[in-house]
Amino acid sequence: MLWPANSPDLNPIEHTWDELCCRVQQHHPPPANLGQLLQWLQQEWNGVPRAFTCNLIHSMLQRCVECLAHNGGHTRY
Repeated sequence: MLWPANSPDLNPIEHTWDELCCRVQQHHPPPANLGQLLQWLQQEWNGVPRAFTCNLIHSMLQRCVECLAHNGGHTRY
């Protein structure tokens, strides 16, 4: 298959990082220091639902199909 290398549409970890970022940003006030940020990141990483990860994995075929259909351009993912 030919498609652009490192296509974010085909990289489910990008969506996982986004989920993690949103979860950490919900903490108020912001982290007071790097240690607290690391603690929150670990806590939220462990709290990402298994269903979220499974959905990303199960969507890979459709991601590939859409990426090819759009010649490597933007997709709904």
